[in-house]
Formats: sequence, structure tokens, C-alpha cells
Amino acid sequence: MNHNRNFRIETIVIFISYLVGAMVFLSIVKDIGTLYSIVFCLLFAISLFFDYRRSFRIPRWLLTTLSLAIVILALYRLNMEELITQMMETLLTLLAIKLLEEKKVRDYLQIYAITLLLLSGSGLLSLNIAFFVFYLVIIFTLTIAAILLAYYTQDSDLVLPQGTIVKIVTKSLIIPILAIPLTFVMFVILPRTAYPLLNFLNRPDKARTGFTDQVRLGAVSDIQEDSTIVFRANMEKIDEKHLYWRGIVLEYFDGSSWIRSKKRSAPRSFPGSLGGKSVKQTIYLEPYGNGYLFSLDRPLFVAGQNIKKSQDFTYSSTGYIDTRLKYEAISVLGDNIPEDAIDQTRYLQLPKNLSPKIVKLAKDLSTDNHDKTIQRIIGYLQSNTFTYSLRALPSSKNPLEDFLFETKSGNCEFFASALAVMLRLNNIPARLVGGYRGGYFNDVGQYYLVPQKYAHAWVEAYVKPKGWVRLDPTPAVPGSAGFLSGAGGLQNFTILMDTLNYYWYVLVINYNLEKQFSIALKLRSELRNLNFSPGFQRDKALKYAVIFIFFVGIAIPMYVLIKNGSKPPEEKMLASFLKKMKKRGYSKRASQGLEEFVQTIEDERIRESALDFTQRFHKIYFRDRIFMRNDLQDLRKIVSLI
Repeated sequence: MNHNRNFRIETIVIFISYLVGAMVFLSIVKDIGTLYSIVFCLLFAISLFFDYRRSFRIPRWLLTTLSLAIVILALYRLNMEELITQMMETLLTLLAIKLLEEKKVRDYLQIYAITLLLLSGSGLLSLNIAFFVFYLVIIFTLTIAAILLAYYTQDSDLVLPQGTIVKIVTKSLIIPILAIPLTFVMFVILPRTAYPLLNFLNRPDKARTGFTDQVRLGAVSDIQEDSTIVFRANMEKIDEKHLYWRGIVLEYFDGSSWIRSKKRSAPRSFPGSLGGKSVKQTIYLEPYGNGYLFSLDRPLFVAGQNIKKSQDFTYSSTGYIDTRLKYEAISVLGDNIPEDAIDQTRYLQLPKNLSPKIVKLAKDLSTDNHDKTIQRIIGYLQSNTFTYSLRALPSSKNPLEDFLFETKSGNCEFFASALAVMLRLNNIPARLVGGYRGGYFNDVGQYYLVPQKYAHAWVEAYVKPKGWVRLDPTPAVPGSAGFLSGAGGLQNFTILMDTLNYYWYVLVINYNLEKQFSIALKLRSELRNLNFSPGFQRDKALKYAVIFIFFVGIAIPMYVLIKNGSKPPEEKMLASFLKKMKKRGYSKRASQGLEEFVQTIEDERIRESALDFTQRFHKIYFRDRIFMRNDLQDLRKIVSLI
């Protein structure tokens, strides 16, 4: 490798400009339209070609006109709901146009400014750990770019050796590195607010397909094939059989859909006490397009902002969840909800046009005992005759009849619907419960990952004296084996990245005023509990003083060595020359040039030697040549003869 290779400063500045442009594009590509991504990539490639060939340039006035047209178009299509996205698409297009221009110093500054605006916009859309990584890389790169641009401003034709460039880059990195500890301190101590100043600019996260107020048979199989995480639950690991995450309760059936009734239930007794083990959960729910909150079945209490509880042990937000939401839940493990009395009419409702074939089947499976009837119906649905499938789901006007007598194949909603309907036909009150079943436990982070594909529906039947009893007729839980399938290395990497992302949200994004107060109170308590006895002070002070002196004693010589070692050889040579002249009684003033200083020397012999040194030094230095070993040796000889 040639360590003495030279580079033009213009080439380096151009390269870094394209580098920051590419990185900021990668940081926002998921949030902008496909058309804008294609346009940027196309213009980016064309501008690269122009800068490489240097044979043709699009007239600046034409590019300025195009930029103005882009801004006018952006104003025309302005939509407040997508304000940030549209602004970023416009800025990205302007960045691509700016790269096309013949670039001067102001153009580079504009490129860097647009990059910072795009990075800020990305932060308004998402503050995940990927944004943090892009933020660090771009900020470090822009710092280097700013330093190199200062050199370019002085002389656009400047040529620098590889070693000098490496030193410039290394020293440039010191600025953001020193800023990191200060940034951390400011992050911890600056007061937080529960209502972010620029929150009105934040675009709601794109809601993923999720639960609604109704479930249409055969219409949601896409959910159960989606591996996207819907929530994470920080809690202890529990038995798999208890992993039912309650979300919604649906009680009205019209023949093809289950609907959550809006009417108030008739007065009834309050639920009895829930016996069983209590489990506390801290849940981080992703935006999913509705307001229902999920927690382990039999949720006793859910704490958070703007949360309401329903009589059927479900909880919901007062509005749609369009941003990530954190809440606490306490559940009591078990499979029944004790209740003395219910609204029988509400939970025995059936459509008037229900298939006679379903009615006959339900009667054929009935017994004189409700418990036995329940077991017979579940046994029938879990027999080898029926299979679980997400493909070719019945979608006719009578999907439940087709499922029971034609296809005999369907997802959990068909099995749960068949059970609930046949229970009601046998005068057993029943309702459909929607939520999630199962979860992958992350041993590192101590939390459950629950993807959309674990969406599940089961039944609750009212049986005295137990109350509402959970029944799950589905023969297999969807997706439980395939969530993290793949090679071991890839699976481990997926888990690691999710763990990092989880802690990023827990420790950084969710850092709020409450946590600041908690840290302050804990710190005050620790300070009050310190033992300030004389013996403690003397021993501790002596130990810390020794450690401090030791590190200072090492740090000062290291600093001197690093400082001296980091100087270029030409600077060392010039310093050696001026030191020798000072010994001879001639000191150079800061305002003097080197040749001007030499002309003031009275001793003719010393003046001639000094002039020889100056001319040789300037011949190399001002022609951007590298000070080779033989050049330095010649200059040392001259200095030694002075």
C-alpha cells in the first residue's frame, strides 16, 4: 500500500457530500414514497457520472427553475396529516438537484444543511435505534466534512497526502466524541415534559392491521401470517398455558360477523374475587389501528393515561392508538371469571336466518348436562375431521355452514364461532374473545415478544357456579413455531437487535419527568445515607487522592507525547529552526513572515544560512509537496550549521 499517496481536497469534499447524501437517504427511505426514492436514486447516479466525467454540466438557471417548481408542487399537494413526509420528499428531491450542480462552497453548505433537515425530519417520524445509529454516523461525517470544507475554502486546488488527511479526520472526530458525555449529562438533567413541544409535527405511526370492533369470518387470515411485533410485555416467564392476551369481547353474531355491542348491559352482580397468581406486566404496545389494550387474561388492573375499563374485563384507550403506548397491567392467572348473574338475552342471541343444518348438529351434540355438552362440542371440533388452515377460508353468505359441513377447514375464528353458536343453541350463554395466544420469551431482556401472527380467538361460556369459563376449540395455535424460524445465527441476531431496540425505548425514548424525579430522590437518599465519620473521610480521601495523582501523572506525559507526536514533520522542523534562532538571539514575532524575519538578522553568516533554510522550506511547503526523509535531513544540516 502506498502511504504517500496524495488526494485533491476537492475530490475528498465531493466524496463526503455524496456519502452523507446516501446515508440520509437510507435513513428515510422507509418513510417516503417509492416514486421519490426512484427519482433520488436516478438523479444521484447522474450527478455521480457528471462529477466523474467533468465533461458536461446542466445550467444552474435550469436547475434553479426545477427546484422552484418542486417547491411549488409541494405547496400544492400539502396535506397536514402527512406534512413531515411531504417536506422530507421535497427536501430529498432538492438535495438530488443540488448534487447535480457544479458545486461551490455555498453549494456544499446547502447540501449539509438539507442533510441536517432530513435527519431532523426522520427523528420526527421515528426515534428507534436505527435512527440513533444513522444520527451518529451522519453527525460524525458532517463534522469531518465541515473541517475539510474549511481547507477547500482556502484553496480548492489543494493537494494533501494520505497521512495528513488521516490526521485531519482523526482530529475532527474529537469534536463529536467530546460532545457525547456532555449530551448524556444534558439528557439526564434537563427537565422533561409530558407534552413534547413539537409533538404536533409528529406524524402518527402507520397503524398495522389489527383488531376492530367486529370480526368477519375469513377476512383476517393476513394478520395470522404477519410476523410484525404488536407488543412486548416485560414480566416474569410463566407457563405457556396461561399465555392468553385478552383484548376484546364480541357478543353479537349476525351470521358472518361478530360485533361488540354498543348498548349497556342490564344490571347484574359484580364479578367475584379472582383466585390465582398475580402477574405484573409492563406492556409496550405498537400502533395497530384501534384502541383496545392487551394484557394477560383476567386483567385485574391496567394503569396508564386515558384508559377505561369495561364490564367484560377489557381495557381500551379513549382514542385510537397511533403512536407507541406504554402501560402497566396486573393480571390474575386462571381460566374463569366468577360471576353470579348475567344478561342471558345478550349472550344467547342468534341470527334469525341461521342454517338449519347447524341447529340440527348442535342438538345432536347436546346432553342433559351443560359441562358434558361443552366437552362434546369441543371434542367434535377437535376431531380429525377438522383441520386448522389459513388458506381458502369459506367466504360465502353462510361461511359458518360451509366450514362445518363443506370445507371443514378454517382458522381460529371459525372454530371459536362454531363453538359459541352451538353453545347458544344449547342454551349456554357464550361470547367470543379476541386477543393473542402465546409469545416468545426473550431471556436477555426478560420480556415476551408477541407478533401479529399470534392473533387468536377463543370462547367464554357461562357455566354456574364457575362463571365465565375460557374454552379454546382450535386444534392448533397459529404461528407458534415459526416466528423466529431460520438459521441459528440469524435467529440470534434477530433476538439481539430486538433486545437493543427494546432497551432503547425503555431507557431513552420513555425517559420522562417521573424518572428524573425518581433518580433525583434516589440520589438525595444516597447522599443522606453517606457515612461522614472522620475515619471514613481520611481513608477515602487518601485512596482517591492516590488514584487521582496516579492518573494525572500518566495523563500529562501521554498528552505531551501525543501532542508532539501528532505534529507534521514540517511543523517540527520549523519549530526546531525557530528555537535555534532564538538561542542565537533572534526571536520571530507572530506578525512576521518567515522571510521577513530572516531579513532582520544582522549577522551575515547566520542570515545566509537562515535564508537558505527558508527558501528550501518554502519550495517544498508552498508547492504542496511531501517533506521526504532526505528533505528533512538537508534542513536539519542547515539548522545544525547556524
